[in-house]
Amino acid sequence: MIINLNIPDADAPAIVDGVCAATNYDVASGKTKAVWAKEQVVNLIKLTAKRGLLRSSQTTISTTVDGVNIT
Repeated sequence: MIINLNIPDADAPAIVDGVCAATNYDVASGKTKAVWAKEQVVNLIKLTAKRGLLRSSQTTISTTVDGVNIT
């Protein structure tokens, strides 16, 4: 799967600055703001996917354990 995010050139500086501000951009990282912002967006997608997968696993585990009868 390929995910493309197309931000109009006129809006890009504000979007990049916003992402950098929200994620504590560090000049000492040696990365440009644009590179930093892109990495942060990728990380957000990965973290969101992990949360969803963990929820699915939690539901499966809960169903399994809750169905156990202990006598």
